Amino acid sequence: MAAKSCRKIEVLVAAHAIMGYVGAAKEPVSVTDVARATGLSVDSCFRQMGTMEELGWLRKIGEAYLLGMGLALIWARKKSMLEGERDGIDRDLKSLEAE
Repeated sequence: MAAKSCRKIEVLVAAHAIMGYVGAAKEPVSVTDVARATGLSVDSCFRQMGTMEELGWLRKIGEAYLLGMGLALIWARKKSMLEGERDGIDRDLKSLEAE
């Protein structure tokens, strides 16, 4: 949670709203659908969603969007790193038990 003295970075709040809406959608959604659902302007959604597509966060299908794999790849790397750390801890614990 952010410290009370920190001000929100509105573009990140908007990106979170966009990703939340697109992620919950069962079908690809248009920029207009996202703008209507989030209360953001169509222009803001268009620019942010275009950037998110370039980053791989969203995938464009015709004129609509669905979640891309960009954030999943970041999470997979983090998960792999954590699993490696856990495996190291497991090895250390087993060596202590063997003593």
